[in-house]
Amino acid sequence: MSKKEPSASNRESLGVLRARAIATIDFVEARYDFPSGAVFRDAIENAAGTGNLRLIKVLSREIDKMATVSLPKHERDGLDAVLQDQLGVSREVERDARSVRIANALKRGGVASEVERRHLEDYMEELAASGDDPDLLDAIRRLLAAS
Repeated sequence: MSKKEPSASNRESLGVLRARAIATIDFVEARYDFPSGAVFRDAIENAAGTGNLRLIKVLSREIDKMATVSLPKHERDGLDAVLQDQLGVSREVERDARSVRIANALKRGGVASEVERRHLEDYMEELAASGDDPDLLDAIRRLLAAS
């Protein structure tokens, strides 16, 4: 059985995710010794070439998370600017949307789903690594412990 061709919207998503992941890898490689960059780049290109949207989403999330956790604040700001200028991607808008979801979970006092739990855990890891908001980190830890 041959694999079905991706739809136009999936092809567009593949292209956007590919470009974002490659731009992030390029940004990190320009500043640091990043030997895994070539492996990530090959995996991204392979996923995009075969139309594997699920894999490219997973890889893109991991690359974005790696950059968020490993880069100092001023370089994260630089990456944000590059993604905005080159691709029209606003990581600030993405962070704002995530903040709303986190605030809703905290206000609700519970975790609504396993997907939300994973998002909270991922965000908690990022906060712990960056040290950006220790009070929010504690609140998320308490929420997860109670759920």
